[in-house]
Amino acid sequence: MLSRLFFALDINDNDKEMIANWRDQLDLPFKAIAPENFHITLAFLGNVNAKQQQELLLKAQTANQQLTNNLLFKKQDCRLTLSKLALFKEPNVLYLGLKECPCWLSQLATCLSVAAVVEGVFQEPRPYLPHLSVFRKATTLSGKSISFDQEITVNSFSLYQSISSDTGVRYQPIKQWQLHQ
Repeated sequence: MLSRLFFALDINDNDKEMIANWRDQLDLPFKAIAPENFHITLAFLGNVNAKQQQELLLKAQTANQQLTNNLLFKKQDCRLTLSKLALFKEPNVLYLGLKECPCWLSQLATCLSVAAVVEGVFQEPRPYLPHLSVFRKATTLSGKSISFDQEITVNSFSLYQSISSDTGVRYQPIKQWQLHQ
C-alpha cells in the first residue's frame, strides 16, 4: 500500500494562530488553508511504499542526529522570519516566504531530499524554497501592498501523511524529531 508523504518543519499552535489571524484579515477571495495544516516543507515525497517509508524514517533519524550534533547548529536557535507574500503560479498557491534561509535548514532539506532519491523516490530538480502556504486556488497577488514580518520558532520536524477526505486534506504526523536535544 502506498502513502502520500512529506517531511516538514512543525509550526507551533501559537504561531499557527498568529499567521491565520493575519491571513484572515487580508480578506482575499481564495481558499484559506486550515491552520492545523500549516508547515514548512522540507522534502515532498509523494506516494511511498512501506519499505521506502521505513528506510526514510531511519535516514531522517540519522540526518537529525548529524544536525543536532553539529556544534555550529547547537549555538543557533531555530527562529525563522516569515516576511513576504508570494504566489506559486502553477499550483495557484499564495505563500509566506522566509526573509532568509539559514544554513541548517538548507542542509536538513538537502539530507532528506537525498535520502528520498537513494530510496528511489523522485525529487524535483529545483532549488529548495522554504515557504508556508496560506491560500489555495490563488490566481494573483492582491494589487494592494501586503506586508508581513513575523518571527516563528520551530523545534521539530516530522514525517507527515497527507490524507484526503470529503472534508478536505489533513496532514497526519507519523514520526517527529526534536531539533535541539
